[in-house]
Amino acid sequence: MTQIRESQNRTLTTKKVWKVAIYLRLSQEDGKDESLSVSNQRKIIYEYLENEFNANYEIIDTYIDDGISGVTTTHRPEFLRMISDVENGLVDTIICKSLARAFRNTGDQNRHLREVFPQFQTRFITLDTPHVDTFLNSSQAYSMEVEFHGMFNGYYPIKVSEEVSKTFKTMMKKGEFVGAFAPYGYVKGDTEETKHKFFIDEEAAEVVRKIFHWYAYDGLSQKAITEKLNSLGILCPASYKRSKGMNFVGNFPNNDGLWYVATVRKILDNETYIGHMVQGKSRVLSPLLKKSEYVPKDEWVIVEDTHEPIISKMLFESVQFIRQKRHRVVKNKWTVDIFSGFIKCADCGMVMTRTKNYYMTKRYGKRDITYYVCSTYSAKSKKACSGHRIRKELVEDAVLCAVQEQIRTVSKLEEILDDSQRDKIASSSLKHLEKSLSIKQNEVSKLEGIADNLYIDWKTDVLSKDEYMRMKLSFEEKILHLNQVIKNIKLELEGQQKSRDEITPYIEVFREHRNVTKLNRAILIDLVEAIHVREDKSIEIDFKFEDTYQKIVDSIQK
Repeated sequence: MTQIRESQNRTLTTKKVWKVAIYLRLSQEDGKDESLSVSNQRKIIYEYLENEFNANYEIIDTYIDDGISGVTTTHRPEFLRMISDVENGLVDTIICKSLARAFRNTGDQNRHLREVFPQFQTRFITLDTPHVDTFLNSSQAYSMEVEFHGMFNGYYPIKVSEEVSKTFKTMMKKGEFVGAFAPYGYVKGDTEETKHKFFIDEEAAEVVRKIFHWYAYDGLSQKAITEKLNSLGILCPASYKRSKGMNFVGNFPNNDGLWYVATVRKILDNETYIGHMVQGKSRVLSPLLKKSEYVPKDEWVIVEDTHEPIISKMLFESVQFIRQKRHRVVKNKWTVDIFSGFIKCADCGMVMTRTKNYYMTKRYGKRDITYYVCSTYSAKSKKACSGHRIRKELVEDAVLCAVQEQIRTVSKLEEILDDSQRDKIASSSLKHLEKSLSIKQNEVSKLEGIADNLYIDWKTDVLSKDEYMRMKLSFEEKILHLNQVIKNIKLELEGQQKSRDEITPYIEVFREHRNVTKLNRAILIDLVEAIHVREDKSIEIDFKFEDTYQKIVDSIQK
């Protein structure tokens, strides 16, 4: 029998057939580096088998984790499949280009080289430095060189992850999208210049618009919207993206295209649909374990007006307003009562609940009367508050009259104000602020010029060092104070500009309901903040835009 001596304590026999597994891996960080490509790794291993292996072999399979950046082996499906084949006796030799291709941390490396492979009598070979062959030299698993490479390979992806995170954070702050898939209703640009931007996908965007309108104006609950979408056969976001050829896996990968309430809720809560870029909702706790956590909303990275909105800000704010209120869903209808979340007890401040009383009539048979009752009285304690019981039609009539009167008032304002007058009124205080800003900025420039000359006066002995330091400190304090004043003026200017922009939308929202003859939930959402019912059945209504209305009136009076 021919023998080939390869080391002091191991020999190869030409009649043994090694059952070879070829393992290839390309991480996301490797990108387009050809020297690390899967094809290049395969080529190097094939050349080694043909020219240097010096034994009979059979390639059982090639295991490829392409685009997998798993720091641990548990996140690599093909690696796990290969180990399963090792455990089942299908493979007794593993060949890969380098230790880094197989292991990215010392723990995984030591466990496999020192425990798993010896247990299943598996030969492990790497071709780059350090060249490892556990059959020819089993002690290599414990060598300092191999240990050092394991430590370095563990450190490298963590460092890369940190650098990538910094880069992503910078891009997020610029309003550039760093994710793999745009939210439902949008697509990413398909060029190098636009791949970090959103563009409306009209087919999906129309569904988003319907969801917001159904919730805000039709009074449908989130569950009712979910059922309606499924009954219409509209694909859920994950299935829709897959139908467009995207390799997307959502939170419910096996739902056969069905919508879930959680999906509808997520859409209703997403500021992306009003043109804002919303990112940074989660962060990686450990690159090693691939664990992440959700980030509090006040820490999200939100950049406003980065792309075309699908819905208006007013509609989005109306939806959030409704969601913050308590809603009572009408039994068996999955729709929200018209006054749900609006009607409150004027004394205790709690919401009023809807109830019905039934009675029989000779002419019409069974009839019902709908009431609203203070929830403190009905559900907690009759001593804590009185009932404030009021019939629904009385509330409807009172609110409708108040809304019609408010619309007439705004219409009169609109007649008084033409476009030029609106602009003049809104900008009157802006001019004063802009003038103040210019004055303060000029003062800062003068002080900075004087402060610069102080140094020259000191160096030319016009001033002593003590005089220079004292005067320099005084000017720096004045400049610091003025810069704070300038900052405050700029903030006030932004607020004034915002108020200016509010005037036209304010008038338009009332104009939209100018001819109202019957109350509906859409009117309440657009115009009403709250409805307060007193024990004597008198009603007080808080309207939205009251601050804007007062600003217009004050400006006219000036």
